[in-house]
Amino acid sequence: SRVLLAACVAAGVLVVVALIAGDESWRGQTGPVSETMSQAEADHMFRHTVDFKDYPGWAKDVTAINAQAKINHGVWKYYKGPPFLQRVTMFAGNDVDITYSGNLVRRILGLPKNFGKWEGNTFLKTFDSQQMRFLQSNKHSVLVIPPLQASNLPLLTDEAKGMLKHYMAVGHNTLIVCGGPASVQFINNNLLPSDGGRLLEPAWTRGPYEKQQVAVGTPFQTLPVTLPNVMNHAHGVRLQSLPMEAKSYFETHGVSVVFSVVFGEGQLLFVGFDYSTLSKTWVKTLIAGMEFAA
Repeated sequence: SRVLLAACVAAGVLVVVALIAGDESWRGQTGPVSETMSQAEADHMFRHTVDFKDYPGWAKDVTAINAQAKINHGVWKYYKGPPFLQRVTMFAGNDVDITYSGNLVRRILGLPKNFGKWEGNTFLKTFDSQQMRFLQSNKHSVLVIPPLQASNLPLLTDEAKGMLKHYMAVGHNTLIVCGGPASVQFINNNLLPSDGGRLLEPAWTRGPYEKQQVAVGTPFQTLPVTLPNVMNHAHGVRLQSLPMEAKSYFETHGVSVVFSVVFGEGQLLFVGFDYSTLSKTWVKTLIAGMEFAA
């Protein structure tokens, strides 16, 4: 049996040597042992899906939501901030009147709805969310808060407040807050010191509100010399309650209706109109505010 085994091994060696001698195409090859899936095969496997299928709704724009095109991650640049984000984002939580005032602000900003739905990465539904965790690291962007209602103000956790403050302090971002006393209260509750420091004091005066010298050289310079009260739809804060570094662009009788405050690298801009009625002058003011943020 040992003789038979030795004969079999010898025959096998001869066969291998013959095969190697007959085909030396293996020499010099450094590729993988097996072939990977080709691009064509991968495309066929995923032919009925889109790149963003596995991502949440807030990470998509309207086009991606409707699966009309693929999203190319390669177009993202680190200096533009994290992916999934837009330059302009609007708060659209349950606290916002999306039937009129909020909808009017949305139209002024040029943000599209998706077949009537407020969805996609141009809308922020809550400040305590994964979307806000991305948004706080955005750069050179604008977050717009439309008019709020005193009976339904958003309640922010300490973590959400921290993310909102970080958004303003880092990245040269702008927070634009529109509205009246409830919107001023939102600023006091979430952006200003809670340790007894100075808070903004809501105030109203009949108007009109006069353009100030500091508006020269800003987009507000192109607006009329006064802003109307429009049947009490304009609101403001008392000048004496503004921080020292604040700039008031329109005011009268000690009340400012358009002002900005520096927050670290970013800034807060307040536009004191509730947008529950249509006013061409105040529409232009918000447009100027967007240019100011740029």
